[in-house]
Amino acid sequence: MGALDQPKTTYTDTTPQLRAISDIINIIDPRDTPVIAALGGLDSARSKFKINQDHTKIELLEDELDSMTGACAESTTIATDDTSFSVADASVFQDGHVIKIDDEYMVVKSADTDANTITVYSRSYGGTNATHATNASIEIVGMARLEGDDADYGPIMDITAPYNYTSTFQKAFKISGTQQAIDQLGGISDEYEYQAAKTVPALLRLVEKSIFHGVRSAGSATAPRSMGGLLTFITDNSVNAGGAITKTDVDDAVEATYLDGGNPDMIFCNPSVGRDLKDAIDNSSYVKLAYENSQIGMQPLQRFVTQYGALQIVMSRFCPVSKAFVVDSRKVGLYSLRPFGWHDIAVSGDSKKGEVIGEFSMLVANDKAHAWIYGVTS
Repeated sequence: MGALDQPKTTYTDTTPQLRAISDIINIIDPRDTPVIAALGGLDSARSKFKINQDHTKIELLEDELDSMTGACAESTTIATDDTSFSVADASVFQDGHVIKIDDEYMVVKSADTDANTITVYSRSYGGTNATHATNASIEIVGMARLEGDDADYGPIMDITAPYNYTSTFQKAFKISGTQQAIDQLGGISDEYEYQAAKTVPALLRLVEKSIFHGVRSAGSATAPRSMGGLLTFITDNSVNAGGAITKTDVDDAVEATYLDGGNPDMIFCNPSVGRDLKDAIDNSSYVKLAYENSQIGMQPLQRFVTQYGALQIVMSRFCPVSKAFVVDSRKVGLYSLRPFGWHDIAVSGDSKKGEVIGEFSMLVANDKAHAWIYGVTS
């Protein structure tokens, strides 16, 4: 023990001094999961799709109306006097369909589904007849039946069953008896419970990331089962931005879904893409609306109106910068086979062990109701 010169200051003898430490531990890591919240939580698919059973494979049933398009499949150009010609799929057509090939109108007299050919009435039906390419598109534009004709049985669309598998999300924690017994600063009165409380937000981030990156895999006894993400389902409508996202990119994506019968109401994107999108909106003819976000500290959410409807911008840190997703949130939902639960693991040695575990999946109905924008830079 040595002698100190006076005056005594805070610099001369620091040993007995208390440290000024906050009573809480501040965590800066991103932990909010806005897409999960926007879709209605971890089990929104049950109510959206009326799922009453539990399984590791979840299926939806989908149907659609009859197709109104087809295509010619001739080996040579269709001449002006041809009244019978090959098509890609004759099952699309029936007696009485008014069809349009290029600018010429015709009426189907019969359809041979075995030979994939259709026969039409007089080629003079819709004005001047013309030649048509071997693979010319055919549009069904109306119906004109013979009076008193017997019933004809047209196409019936096949019911499909898009599906997904569940993924198991798990994290364990192990606290020594000594660590559990000591007093700690930062508001930690129980290390075991503190680690358990941190685990759920950490796993929720992985669930949200799986929405964008998930790969659908059935798994086996030796390979993990996993849920597919948005791109497992959204395959029909896509737009290549080829640079910073623009108003035209969003218009094209929404238009594609609208023409297919969809009504999207949200766009998922990375915050940096959201900033570029906001700049595009501010400098365009979009009608922009803002409304409060109930999450503490979050900025008001932006909703903008296009000629096809309103879209809510949902920004997620976990959405890849290169992609944005235009979705109908009524047709997208998460499924909980096992909600997140915390339980103790049997004691072995001088430690207390536990784990948080949950099992989830995601379902997307009607592929054509959604679109994605790729090739985005920011």
